[in-house]
Amino acid sequence: MQSIQVKAFKNELRNYNYYLQRETSLVNSVEFLYDRLGGVRGVDPSKEPIHAMPNKEMEWKLRDDISKLEAKLSLLRAKIAYIDQILNRMEKEQRQAVKAVFCDSHRMEDECKKYHYSPQGFNHYINKAIEGALDEKI
Repeated sequence: MQSIQVKAFKNELRNYNYYLQRETSLVNSVEFLYDRLGGVRGVDPSKEPIHAMPNKEMEWKLRDDISKLEAKLSLLRAKIAYIDQILNRMEKEQRQAVKAVFCDSHRMEDECKKYHYSPQGFNHYINKAIEGALDEKI
């Protein structure tokens, strides 16, 4: 039976592609808000204000939104870095097998044939790879 840490890491692996897409989305949102911040008249007097809201209020609101998004982005990048760190602790063949099943959504049966394992043996192989990477000291 697999440990709670292995199950938790497998769930994180399943979400890995979502985390990468979300990171890109947040980066784009932050860049968009910085562009809008440049349009606030208080920042650049030659530009008209974007919104009917007074300039300083609009500037504060945009800066607040940017700081919130950057905080989310920071947490997301920490998750991605943690997953990458654990994956990099595995041997190349183990890492490829784990990523194929959990990140790339390959069928377990296809990977079993590729690595010459039974389904139970392949599952055990993956669990041992993840356990070893999680237990390894930095």
